[in-house]
Amino acid sequence: MARKPVRRRAEEDATSMGGWLFADSFLALMVIFLATISFVPSLGGGLTGTGNIGNIAGGNYVKGLNIAYESFDATRIERDIEGFITAEKLPRSSKVLFAKIVGGFSSSTESEEDGRYRALIFSAEIQKAGIGYFADAKIDLGANRLLKPNQIVLRLTLSP
Repeated sequence: MARKPVRRRAEEDATSMGGWLFADSFLALMVIFLATISFVPSLGGGLTGTGNIGNIAGGNYVKGLNIAYESFDATRIERDIEGFITAEKLPRSSKVLFAKIVGGFSSSTESEEDGRYRALIFSAEIQKAGIGYFADAKIDLGANRLLKPNQIVLRLTLSP
């Protein structure tokens, strides 16, 4: 009786598929990334005028207001904000969500820190005056050499 020859089975090698697994995983992550980034609000605005700043914190609108001052006057600031709320037909309960206070400086005789210091003083005066619109506002300070040394610009983001 003759023995049957034993044939070796060819084993499958899956290492060649590893590259495809990586490529498919990368593609899935890109799809998730692109789907989530399309819903990010667009933020913007300049130093002058008004405009829609975007959709922040789940509100259906957020409006921006930019005002320049040469001295601190709490009643004038409140009046300007109230006028903006009325003109934009915002609810009376609107508050300042974010305030960027930019101080001017003369680049020939001062440094940027001098403008930032002026913004800090203006911010302290706003807090000291107890203006209700700024009760829960986040305040950021800045400086700009395009402004005169006695000028302060408020960039306010209002929200209900």
